[in-house]
Amino acid sequence: MTIDIPLEVYQKLAEKARKLGKDPQVLGCELLESALSREASSSEAVREALQARGRLRPLGEVLRHRITPGIPLDKVRQTLKQAAGASLSEIVVAQRGPKV
Repeated sequence: MTIDIPLEVYQKLAEKARKLGKDPQVLGCELLESALSREASSSEAVREALQARGRLRPLGEVLRHRITPGIPLDKVRQTLKQAAGASLSEIVVAQRGPKV
C-alpha cells in the first residue's frame, strides 16, 4: 500500500526516523499502527479523521447502485476471501517490483 503525505510531513518523519535509527517507512508504519490501536474501539473516529483530511469520500451514485441490498458486509468479505488468485494489493506490489 502507498500513502501519499505532504512533503513537510515526510521530512518530519524522516528526521525523527533518523534520530531513532530507523527507516522512515518502518517508523511511519509503527506510528500508524499505534494511532489506529488507540482508536481501534471506534471505527467511526478513524472514518471522521480520514474525512476531515479529505482522504475519504462518500460513494458516488454509480457505486451506490451496485450495492445489493440485504447482503451483509461479513458475507461480502467472506466471498472475497474465497476468490481465486492474488489480491489487488499483491498484484500492485508485484507490478511495482522490489523496493529500492
